[in-house]
Amino acid sequence: MLTYKYKLYSTKKTKELDVLITSAGFIWNHIVALDRRYYRMFKKSIGSTKLQSHIAKKRKTNPFWLKLNSQTVQEICQRFILAKERFFKGKAKRLPKFKKSKSFTSIVFKQSGYQLFDNQITINSIKKTFKFSLSREYKNVKNIRIKRNSMNEFFICFVCDVKPNTFKTRDGAIGIDFGLSQYITGSDGLKVDSPLFFKQYQEHLAKAQKELSTKVKGSNNRNKAKLKVARVHKRISNLRDDFGWKLAHKLCKNYSYILLEDLNIEAMKRLWGKKVSDLSHSAFLSKLEHIATKYKTVVHKIDRWFPSSKQCFSCGNIKKDLELKDRVFVCECGYSECRDKNAALNILREGILSLERSSQTSFEALPVCIQESHAL
Repeated sequence: MLTYKYKLYSTKKTKELDVLITSAGFIWNHIVALDRRYYRMFKKSIGSTKLQSHIAKKRKTNPFWLKLNSQTVQEICQRFILAKERFFKGKAKRLPKFKKSKSFTSIVFKQSGYQLFDNQITINSIKKTFKFSLSREYKNVKNIRIKRNSMNEFFICFVCDVKPNTFKTRDGAIGIDFGLSQYITGSDGLKVDSPLFFKQYQEHLAKAQKELSTKVKGSNNRNKAKLKVARVHKRISNLRDDFGWKLAHKLCKNYSYILLEDLNIEAMKRLWGKKVSDLSHSAFLSKLEHIATKYKTVVHKIDRWFPSSKQCFSCGNIKKDLELKDRVFVCECGYSECRDKNAALNILREGILSLERSSQTSFEALPVCIQESHAL
């Protein structure tokens, strides 16, 4: 399955989509309230079948909800049930909660409720046709999702039953150490500077937020000022995503094995604050793992407690008194190397060994590129 995303052209008719998504937000809040009331009365959660049956009856008596397709309403119920399951499995921090109507951002059409023709989509319930920018061809559409962002722009996402393209990659293995001043340092000497996009636009954001604070609540000028703040945030997000995707492609294109640390991002945020959030290492790792499937690149994480920075790559001695300000690793055995590169080399070696242990494969049976890297 692949998802293609296209931008809808902004016209007067897009207000109709705004109404549909807002209606979905009201249904979500009704479901949350119903579930909480049901739990107070019976001390258990409402079942999926009973919930969908209730919402289907309620929809028939509410003309506001009738604007939404029946399968769209059904998907909102399923989204709520899935959110609860994620909480009980420990994958989410809290139970589903109430949302402002403007904070609800998407609706889904499954097999019905719409008609597609080239770069046009017609929503049957409101009998309106919308055009979108057809940047690439789509086929075998299974369902569609209409999304609204903070700047009140609309996008359409097609989930298509097609196989993703695969690409060739060069043989090679690299250990990667993440840092603050250097975004990544590779075991082969690769260095990428930290872009810090939030820091670059911090003054622009402060100015936009200061203008927002002076506007009267509920006024049109305040809504315009909100859009200015949203545009700055969107600009930062777009730059960060562009940097992450390009770097992920570059690494997967040049290396068939990428070995890195399992970072504790929350602990890093407590130590270094917003700089860690600005670097967005966790989002980059998600992009890297996604791109790796296209290049058939192996991305392997080592144990987060492995002392990659404090261990000497030459003799294996651990330097316990190493401080963050020490940028050059100097060992008693005479070995001297850049602190980050020493860590990357240790990650490379430990990653190879952990790959050997996890796959129960002998060192001789590992690919040649891994053996050559281990020979370092």
